[in-house]
Amino acid sequence: MIKTEEGKRFTDEVYATKDEVKAVFNQDNVSSQWQEILSYRHFYDEETDIRDCESNPYKICLTKKLLYVSYSLENRLLNSLLVFNSLNKDLQDSFVLKHKISSLIATSKSNGITVRSDDTFRRLALNEMESIPSSLFALDAYSHTYDNFLLCPAISLKTIETINKELIGIDDESEAKYRINPSKDLINTLLEPPVEALPEQLKSLGSFLESKTIPTILKALTIIYFFDVCRPFEFSNEETAALLSKAFLSSSGFKIIGYLLDFESISYSRSQHFFDKLKESEKSLDLTYYLFFVLPYVLQEEDTIERELNELSAKNKELIQANKTVPATGNDIPVTEEPKENLALPDFPLGTNANKVNDLTSKLLEVHPQLKRKQANFYVSHCTISLHYTIEQFKEAENTVYETARTSMEDLANRGFYKKEKIGNKFVYTPIPLKEEK
Repeated sequence: MIKTEEGKRFTDEVYATKDEVKAVFNQDNVSSQWQEILSYRHFYDEETDIRDCESNPYKICLTKKLLYVSYSLENRLLNSLLVFNSLNKDLQDSFVLKHKISSLIATSKSNGITVRSDDTFRRLALNEMESIPSSLFALDAYSHTYDNFLLCPAISLKTIETINKELIGIDDESEAKYRINPSKDLINTLLEPPVEALPEQLKSLGSFLESKTIPTILKALTIIYFFDVCRPFEFSNEETAALLSKAFLSSSGFKIIGYLLDFESISYSRSQHFFDKLKESEKSLDLTYYLFFVLPYVLQEEDTIERELNELSAKNKELIQANKTVPATGNDIPVTEEPKENLALPDFPLGTNANKVNDLTSKLLEVHPQLKRKQANFYVSHCTISLHYTIEQFKEAENTVYETARTSMEDLANRGFYKKEKIGNKFVYTPIPLKEEK
């Protein structure tokens, strides 16, 4: 019968390395203890589709505690999503904007970009800067790519390539810029696969993300590890990893809350301690060392999100209560107000003259500054009640790629400008009457 005392001690509470076990026992020879630990871990080991340079599989030790922490975190994220969905649109937008600005700040620091004012970050996040200085090109690209994958429906190789292409500013029709030479990174000393192995490596990542036995949050975090090892693209691997992790969580049911988690700070980390943990996972082919190191950070992130959402929820209730009643006269009995008309959409005339589109676009952006200019421009000239509009129309009218057109129309539908319906094999978008209740 295999002993389990040492296995539990150095696996469940703290996932110890062999050197850490040596330090605890203050001796170099811990062969018997280490064998006991490995035997215990073997019962919980899950082989993954992630491979090293020699095609050996990585594993994750899915102990009861790791599974409990992971699934509890996922439940908390879903609860936060429910709270977020209960907020009014203005509070939702302010919450999303705050976290997007944090992502841009992290990206600017990682790339050594100097931004002189908080207002510049805000304008970048809202895509309000029409004249972008060259020093901010990378941040502007990150802002637009961030928006385009906010509600990503699924992850594929094309998704990964498109994220990277948008980040480095090449059009969707061009080939992805895969790495053609070994990386020269003095801090990240992980052994990267050769260039010819990259297609197979990316295929293994896709298979891993489809696994049904590994918690979603652990798969999202493993994306960052994968990019630190493979560095598949010529440029912007860290930014691609951060946005891909967010998009994967969003597409896996966690929607906007999964997307707002600060994966940038993990992906951009250049600390020696961080890469020591990655090196331990590489050496042992055990991703658990890395996951145990970064998971507490995500737990702390969720604590922050819960606190912020609880504050916004309390504010939301106050606003609802204030809208339900008005100060009474005479007997101080609250009086319920008459239902108000839906003022979400400006009263644009049907059949808008083309010469007025620019003025109406500016008017719409004043009322809804969270929209992008192309969204506003498309809406003001495509808002005839009872007509149906398509993603292809947006693509052609605004001269953009399909993915941008799709996410733009999805966002307009989510904000109440259009009703999304499926006719035959494609989705169409119908303008919502101005006085129709959402």
